[in-house]
Amino acid sequence: MRVAELRTARGFGVAASLLCCLALSPSMARAELSDELLDKLKAKGILTEEEYRDLKQGRDEQLKLQREERRRTATKEALRQQREDDTKEAQSKQIKFETSGALKSLQLYGDVRLRYESRVGHSDVASAGTGLAANPHDVSRERWRYAFRIGIRGDLADNWFYGIRLDTSTNPRSSWVTFGGEKFSTANASGPSGKSEDGLGVGQIYLGWRTLPWLTLQAGKMPNPFYTTPMVWDPDIAPEALAQRISYKPNDSFEVFGNFAQMIYQDVNPDQGNGSRLGFHKQEAFMLGWQGGLVYKLTPATSAKAALTFYQYAGLAGSAPFIGDGPPGTSTSYYASQNGINNLRVLEIPFELNFALANHSARVFGDIARNLDGDARARAAGHPQATGDHSAYQLGFAYGTIGTTYGSTSKKGTWEVRTYWQRIEQFALDPNLTDSDFFEGRTNLQGLYAAVAYCFTDAIIGTARYGYARRINDALGTGGSNGDLPYLNPITDYRLAQFDLTMRF
Repeated sequence: MRVAELRTARGFGVAASLLCCLALSPSMARAELSDELLDKLKAKGILTEEEYRDLKQGRDEQLKLQREERRRTATKEALRQQREDDTKEAQSKQIKFETSGALKSLQLYGDVRLRYESRVGHSDVASAGTGLAANPHDVSRERWRYAFRIGIRGDLADNWFYGIRLDTSTNPRSSWVTFGGEKFSTANASGPSGKSEDGLGVGQIYLGWRTLPWLTLQAGKMPNPFYTTPMVWDPDIAPEALAQRISYKPNDSFEVFGNFAQMIYQDVNPDQGNGSRLGFHKQEAFMLGWQGGLVYKLTPATSAKAALTFYQYAGLAGSAPFIGDGPPGTSTSYYASQNGINNLRVLEIPFELNFALANHSARVFGDIARNLDGDARARAAGHPQATGDHSAYQLGFAYGTIGTTYGSTSKKGTWEVRTYWQRIEQFALDPNLTDSDFFEGRTNLQGLYAAVAYCFTDAIIGTARYGYARRINDALGTGGSNGDLPYLNPITDYRLAQFDLTMRF
């Protein structure tokens, strides 16, 4: 082969190789081709004019793309650096909050509540109470009120947990405070805008330990550890106790639970110990509770729950027995006769049936209680003829988003209606624990409760409640004392209306 032909063939081979590189890896090939190389290949006749233009145009486009990519990368890096600088600046301005490694979580919670309330009581017996001389048979109280609760709760290391909550008012059965003062007489009222009765008290303070998957231990002033109803326990009461809670689920449909508590009912000091002997003495009052229950889920929307509970009291030796009669005066002996805890061994059976009804949740619920020592309690009160007045009953129905009327849940647009009928005979229950609103924390009353609640937002709940009750046994008083209507006994007729606006957080 001649030299010229060999050179031409070699040129075509080089051109073919370049074209293959462009086809296989155009970005790499074009990036490596300089103007000088392309010019030489064209001058030697290796590249045609058309090939020369195509390669040079492709190289220029590749360089342009590379410049744009570098600009984008630089812009992203600048924005990232700016965000980091802004974050560091914001963090430098924040207040640093440090906790120990033992604190695993912290939740802030609480509520702000506003209320208008009208409470009316009538008695067939004239009261000797202060400020009621003009109308000794009736007390009518209309009040604008507020309540505030704020707390923290969460988990600690090694399966421990905690809770602390502050409440307005020091009343163990109510966190409500009245605008303008809480006096019966204008002579000693604390308004306008007085603060003498405002303040915060410790509503809850407790520690807990999940020792086993099925066993939890708690100590302190805690949420009520028992499954119960307001017939037996006012929802505002936080027992001061040692508590043990058991929950065992053999399958998804069945649960066995147990709740046990040893509660300090009342501390007495100085006590009656012998000399300087250490230990537990007899003056303090204790309340012991044992509860066992079952939960059975028939379907995802249908379940049943019930429990058997027993309460027993110990201590407070020599205290005045419960009598419960009026007419009242203002003496210490009268109030002592309303609060005695003698002869109380209470058996309680709360229950509920949950099911779906017309695309909403429904619940039939109730409570049955009997004081096994009720007859002895009646005799100690001087009423041996009333030895059968030792039982209490509640039966109710709720529909909608269950729990809304009690403020335990809220979601915009949800609602609940709830009603129940209740009867508490004179010697059936501890009057120091029953709900102070419905019905005035008294025994020997029966009546009806109704409520409706609606959530305006995820945090705001509007609630209206109404209660009506009458005396059961006209031969007895209505035992128990409550600061709302303290001077009426017996209460023959009782009515209560409340309108609440609650903000939950």
